Amino acid sequence: MYFKALPRMVYPWKDKTGKFHGAIVPDIFRRVHLDKFFNNRQLLQDEWVEDGDMPEHVAYKFYGSMEYHWIVLLSNNIIDVRSEWPLSHRSLVDYVDDKYGTNNSSAIHHYVDTTNNLIVDWDAAKLSAGTIKAVTNYDYETELNDKKRQITLLNKRFLKDIVTQYKKLVK
Repeated sequence: MYFKALPRMVYPWKDKTGKFHGAIVPDIFRRVHLDKFFNNRQLLQDEWVEDGDMPEHVAYKFYGSMEYHWIVLLSNNIIDVRSEWPLSHRSLVDYVDDKYGTNNSSAIHHYVDTTNNLIVDWDAAKLSAGTIKAVTNYDYETELNDKKRQITLLNKRFLKDIVTQYKKLVK
């Protein structure tokens, strides 16, 4: 639905022989702002993304159709799903291995004060006394990933309104 509503444009391209062609494609660079919906907290509901859920799954569960995945993304100001959407547990493990190196997931990323979770420098005496604790690479990335799990969704009763406004704005 999102791409179907976009206006069409001719995209010129050249084949291997140097001959120019034109393909009619959606103008994916068209952007609209639906701020009146997403800046009003009363129109939004907090939701939690389950492990492995993608925007299409959330849209199906919440709106009854995977077609509204774009509303899930707009509601949360997500442009790049690969970096801004929470990873599944398996993908997170692979990501940590790729980022920090295989078998480095349990290496120390940083230390935090146990009373207020502020990042602190390593101190052997404080570590043995239990006033600071180590945070592993895996724990650090898990915490960042879990923060992405809390999303907001446009209340279902405004679904028709936002679709109508979107279609008007992109034309």
